Amino acid sequence: MAFTLTVDSEKFRKHTASVVSEYGSAGATVVPVIKGNGYGFSRRLLSHEVTRLGLKQLAVGTVWELEQALSDFAGEVRVLEPFTMHDSTGLAEWKRLLEHNAPRVIVTVSDKQLVAATQAGAQKVFLEGSTSMHRFGMQPHEMSAALDEVGRQVVIVGLSLHLPIADPTITHVAILESSQKTNARVLPGRVLEVIGWLGWYRELAEQHGLAQHVSLSHMTSHEVKQLQEHFSFDGFTCDVRIGTSLWLGAPDALAVTGTVLAIHEMGMSHTRVGYNQIDSHGHKRLVVVSGGTSHGVALASPVSTRTIRKRVIALSEGVFEAVGKVRSPFTWKRDNLVFAELPHMHVSLLWCEDTSIAVGDVLPCAIRNTVATFDRVIGLD
Repeated sequence: MAFTLTVDSEKFRKHTASVVSEYGSAGATVVPVIKGNGYGFSRRLLSHEVTRLGLKQLAVGTVWELEQALSDFAGEVRVLEPFTMHDSTGLAEWKRLLEHNAPRVIVTVSDKQLVAATQAGAQKVFLEGSTSMHRFGMQPHEMSAALDEVGRQVVIVGLSLHLPIADPTITHVAILESSQKTNARVLPGRVLEVIGWLGWYRELAEQHGLAQHVSLSHMTSHEVKQLQEHFSFDGFTCDVRIGTSLWLGAPDALAVTGTVLAIHEMGMSHTRVGYNQIDSHGHKRLVVVSGGTSHGVALASPVSTRTIRKRVIALSEGVFEAVGKVRSPFTWKRDNLVFAELPHMHVSLLWCEDTSIAVGDVLPCAIRNTVATFDRVIGLD
């Protein structure tokens, strides 16, 4: 009884190594992001993959993921969620872990809490700048005020920018330092936004003696090259934080399957099945397969409906659900099987009339790894 992720380790590792090499050629170091459910692999296995790649730093999402990362990985660990003293339980966790691990931990500060972070034990800090994400971050004048207040009590390792996935609309044109007369409009909004920030941060770095390093998210290697072509990077170093495209960028290396645990023949045309005693409506064979809500099956995060096509899809899915014809993510001979009822905690009930399916068969399952929990991950042991 297993809901399984099988990894073709050769394809998987060839992809991750190629990503690291590609960004290295563009002039940036990759900082792997390992957060949440570890993209379905588990955070422990991915930490070991970072070591295999020869990288010296990884990033986690929150302070609550920090302890495991420090145990699984020998290098530096960055926490992306900003430090805050307003969450008393989180603050206690920061103090506990920094007490013995401060040299290996890099804290992100995104507001006027730089002094509080140092008092909690932080020795290395990224200053997060406010971007078009409008989530966390300081403006340059706020950074300057925080630096004046803290003095030399902490090492500022660089500027961190969290950029949106969709290209932002930049209403101002950044001053390009390239000697070439390039039209700024041809550059992506992300690149223009970073160029604007680097100009400000360079002044801060020179004024306060900071490391001239920038850490970016959601930047392609091509955009990193554009950035370096149009901004004088003398003295600057750069890293790019990568999660999804690093770990899930080779989908052909990953296979998710559930095991057929039981098959029931429906003797009557209106047999009732499941917790909710759903009418079989003439279906003849009920298949029980491993994989339910505890694994992430049929759990869906909100989907953007920015396009007409996506709105039509959302509407049609609602209609199918209303009439009890919800397609499951499980397939047999490339056809999606229909849920008999909403999936249970560990199994799903499916209708399948094909008599060739048998107990012990495995059914491919299309699931988002970022919301999945697998009983077994095979291939990265």
